[in-house]
Amino acid sequence: MKLGELGEFALIDRLSRDLVHRPEEVVRGIGDDAAVLDFDGPRWLLFTTDMLVEGVHFSLDYASPAQVGIKTVAVNVSDIAAMGGWPAHGVVSLGLPPRLSVEEVEELYRGIRRAAKEYDLNIVGGDTVLSPERLVINVALLGFVEKGRAVCRSGARVGDLICVTGSLGKSAAGLYLCQHPEAGAGPGVAAYLKRAHLEPRAKLRSGQILSAAGVTAMDDVSDGLAAELREICRASGVGCRVRAADIPVDYRVREVAALAGRDPLDWAFSGGEDFELVFTIPPERVALVEERLAAAGEECRCIGEVIPAEKGMVLELPGGLCVPLEARGYDHFAP
Repeated sequence: MKLGELGEFALIDRLSRDLVHRPEEVVRGIGDDAAVLDFDGPRWLLFTTDMLVEGVHFSLDYASPAQVGIKTVAVNVSDIAAMGGWPAHGVVSLGLPPRLSVEEVEELYRGIRRAAKEYDLNIVGGDTVLSPERLVINVALLGFVEKGRAVCRSGARVGDLICVTGSLGKSAAGLYLCQHPEAGAGPGVAAYLKRAHLEPRAKLRSGQILSAAGVTAMDDVSDGLAAELREICRASGVGCRVRAADIPVDYRVREVAALAGRDPLDWAFSGGEDFELVFTIPPERVALVEERLAAAGEECRCIGEVIPAEKGMVLELPGGLCVPLEARGYDHFAP
């Protein structure tokens, strides 16, 4: 069987069997944004890793080495944010192609340092090897969360509301502009959206606020909103109904989508790399969450509700017509 026939997530399911030999130390293993490990003390340990490969996750044709460093740290910190925790220590491993100069590698690390300082993260080690063709960067992070406050994908319950922070589709629109500089977007619009793609920011403070406020499930929007909802529904054994009219899409994303002849909701649902937080919460707690996020300069919007699993994933279109919500998103091995 070819990898493309199986797909990324089915491959992970196959490979993750029989890997935990000391289950008493594992609160949450494979299947969430970060592993949650239990040791003595008032906190749980969070452990996550992400790899970025040139030509897959970034291109040096339009991203500077510093921007690649910023993005590499942010995507890992975003996994910690989605668990409601905070990062502490990280290691960075590099596969360096011989065409890169020393100055370019130093610039890459300037971006890593800048992002690490923003998130109060220590970089304490790593590895450096030769890569024949492409730049490869892997970061592994340790973080912490108060015991009992790790927010997993598996806690959503029927009747919970579904909410998302910020707005969606910015990264996909920024990627389009990076790849189509002739698109005709205004300089302010282009700069804003390109920055959203090239220099994403993890919603670390928002994740901590949401954890403390008692959200029931949470995921970061890395592979697209539809894919993240699928993960929450599958882990929680529920379905969802999402209202298209309530999906938060920035006016600049709509402007670029019009230039590209694209539906901005496609970018919101399947574009990915927005690194916003999608979460479920009992209705009576929504006002508290909105108040606390607003005090931190963040906003969220309710976009739907959790429904029984047998009803599936449903998208409610303007006018009330309901159609299946296709869980499209980034799959490394999809054809």
